[in-house]
Amino acid sequence: MQTFSSSGRPTFLANTLFLIGIMVLYPLTGGLLFSLVTGGSPEAFSLLSIKESMLPSIRLIQAIGQVLVLALPVMFLAGRHTGKKNPFSQESLAFLGVHRSIDFGAAAIAVSGIFLLQPFLYTVMALQDSYLWPALGAAGAEVVRQRDLMEAFIKELAQVRSIQEFVTVAVVLAVTPAVCEELLFRGYIQQNYTRSMSSGSAVVLTGFIFALFHMSAANLFPLALLGWYIGYIYLKTGNLAVPFVVHLANNIAALLFLVFNEGKVSLRAVESGNILESPWWWLIVLGSLILFFMVLRRLFALSSSKKEVLQ
Repeated sequence: MQTFSSSGRPTFLANTLFLIGIMVLYPLTGGLLFSLVTGGSPEAFSLLSIKESMLPSIRLIQAIGQVLVLALPVMFLAGRHTGKKNPFSQESLAFLGVHRSIDFGAAAIAVSGIFLLQPFLYTVMALQDSYLWPALGAAGAEVVRQRDLMEAFIKELAQVRSIQEFVTVAVVLAVTPAVCEELLFRGYIQQNYTRSMSSGSAVVLTGFIFALFHMSAANLFPLALLGWYIGYIYLKTGNLAVPFVVHLANNIAALLFLVFNEGKVSLRAVESGNILESPWWWLIVLGSLILFFMVLRRLFALSSSKKEVLQ
């Protein structure tokens, strides 16, 4: 079976098999680390009964698992492509789109886009809650139960009682996922998929896999939209720092929401039915979408102007 093309790039099949391996290995690694920390106690595996004393260990497991399973394999594979023994060499980092400089203007525009997209994403989730999940009966109820269970788990991890603990939580829940997931999905997978298909198809496929990776049926479409937007940003900038900043901004915003609400309020702070029945909300969604597409056009214009300069 051919796994690499004549140019040394992995084939579509090789990339897909690598992703499947990562998605299988990641939860297994987390479960193994968790078992080692808790001594394999069955009661400790319940997401609804996390003891406060276990929080630092669970946070550490989250961070270590992402670094070991997502980031390090990508770094070593980048070294394989560049022929450098040091996976952190300048050539290997450049292969993944990691550059020393960053276009702060493009980053600021891209970050504004992620916030402009939020009302639409919230509306999608509200529509699912009001119509899709009830229509699916028992299957829909199970999707909602799994979502609520995961949200409760995240709220537990996001508990903070000091500035030092907030920094720790931010590193675990915001910084580490942004770094590791961008290295994997945009830096390695998306840019390698562009060698097997059109760049647009690579963005769509990688964004969908990004959503599947988070193993949340309730948030599959919203996460795919986020993945497609971040993938588009990487496609237009070619600098992994920009999608990383966008991903980080999204994570930090979600974390701040949890912290300031002290974990007592659902991620859907307003009832879905009330939102969907409010005319002012639809005006906000429409206005934010118009501004969002203006951001997309601006990012496209920035990438086009850079190409002209290079020519």
